[in-house]
Amino acid sequence: MVGSSKADTGRSRLPAILDEMDSVYAVLSELDGQIRALQATRNALLDSLQIVEQALSNQNRVVARLDSQYRIIERERQPLLRLLTQSVLAHSRCGKWALIDALLGSHDLSDFLNKRSALSRLRTAIQHRSAGSIVRLREIQDLEDASLDEAKRLNTLHALVAQQIFEIAGQENRIELARHEANHRRKVLMEQQTFLEKSDDLLKKQVEQRASAASRVADIIESQGLGLVADTVFANMRGSLPWPVEGSLLSGFGKRRHKKLETVTENPGIDVKTEASIPVRSVASGTVNSVSWLRGFGNVCIVRHEGEHFSVYARLGEVVVRQGDFIRAGDVVGFPGFDSEHANYIVHFEIWAGKDKQDPIAWLAPVKNK
Repeated sequence: MVGSSKADTGRSRLPAILDEMDSVYAVLSELDGQIRALQATRNALLDSLQIVEQALSNQNRVVARLDSQYRIIERERQPLLRLLTQSVLAHSRCGKWALIDALLGSHDLSDFLNKRSALSRLRTAIQHRSAGSIVRLREIQDLEDASLDEAKRLNTLHALVAQQIFEIAGQENRIELARHEANHRRKVLMEQQTFLEKSDDLLKKQVEQRASAASRVADIIESQGLGLVADTVFANMRGSLPWPVEGSLLSGFGKRRHKKLETVTENPGIDVKTEASIPVRSVASGTVNSVSWLRGFGNVCIVRHEGEHFSVYARLGEVVVRQGDFIRAGDVVGFPGFDSEHANYIVHFEIWAGKDKQDPIAWLAPVKNK
């Protein structure tokens, strides 16, 4: 019973639902019609817009054409206006007021051109009259051109003068620099001259001191109360004695000319250039006769050999024997001293036979490179 009642209720509501659906379809149909109407209106508006745009484009072309024609007319009008103005001014200067009135009274272009022809003839006459002014203007122009050429020439001359001034300034600077260099060189030469003079004075003193020292050595030997020189073993060793020190011969025995002082000096022995560490040795056995310091010779050691012979070792930096010592051949006497004149280590060596100075080279054994 319940199921049948529900079915009856559903069947009773079906017509209402169908009516509602019909009303919905009707609304949809109405809306669809409105949409189609709106689309038609839109299409019509688009067509109208295209027509308006086409018309606007045509209008723009017309405006552009009119503007072009206006510019052409304006270009044609401007020369006519300038010509009219020039003609009026020209005729006003000449007092041709009748022609001016006629020109201003032109009612069309043809009339204007006819009247302009008359004015042209008048202008030709005016041009002939102004020929003199034109010639004068040309003369003025020529003068201006000449002035410009002269100005260019003056500018070129000014540049040349400026260049010469610059070169002269450079020469003056070089001369000034050379003068400074010459003054500096002169100062250096004067200092060198002063130094050489002092060196010469010092050298003279050294030479005098060495001469005095040599004389003192001679006095020491002569003071020994020497007798006749005996023919002893030492005398028989002439030409075979060993060298007192290893080195090279710097100056020999006898008189020699001093290169710097340009004077003649006498060397009582020989001078040997050597090294500071090389020992100075006795050339033969004997007794140390004296050890002293003499100005010009420095430390001096004199050894007395048999038969009244003496060997002298001078310019020693150090002496290692004492007076009275008996030494044998080859024993160390001392070490070389530094000589400021030669800027080296020098040993001075002499041999005496009694009171007579001997040439040491004649007593020493020949050795190469001495």
